Order: sequence, then structure tokens, then C-alpha cells
Amino acid sequence: MTAFLIFSFLTGAVLGQRFRVFVLLPVTFAVVLTVLPVSMMTSLGFLEGMKAAALAAIALQGGYLFGSGARFALAAARATRVFGRPVKATRSL
Repeated sequence: MTAFLIFSFLTGAVLGQRFRVFVLLPVTFAVVLTVLPVSMMTSLGFLEGMKAAALAAIALQGGYLFGSGARFALAAARATRVFGRPVKATRSL
């Protein structure tokens, strides 16, 4: 289950780099639809499957937060490189 949580976190980080927050709802729904049948096939039980789905959704959202923070940090670093010197607003005569 730890590997699945790491995969879910990394998937959320990639989604945070590329998409807006509304992508989390369908992806979380897909995770729940995937985790529950797999947990029933591996004889974990319904409650263990729900726990795994909830933890995967939390890891997905945490990864999204990390990815969007990384996107913001990269954009801020790029902006300081482009606008490194103050721009003069008026022309001197």
C-alpha cells in the first residue's frame, strides 16, 4: 500500500504542475473506482479498501499541493531572472 500512496502522491504532483484544481475530482473518483474492486479481489475487505481509497485521495491532494507549489516557485524564479533590474518608468531628458 505504501507504493500505491507514493504513486498517488507523484501523480498528484504531476497534475499540480499541469492542471487546475478541478482535475482532482475526476481523478479521485477514478482512484476510488479502481481501489475498491482491487481490494475486494485481494481479500482485504470493504473497510480496508475504503481506508486505502481515502489515504490515496489524501496523498493525491497532497501531491497536487506540492506540484502547484513547485510550479509557483519555478515561475517566481523565472520572473526574477527576467525582471532582475528595476525598470525606469520615465524618460530622462
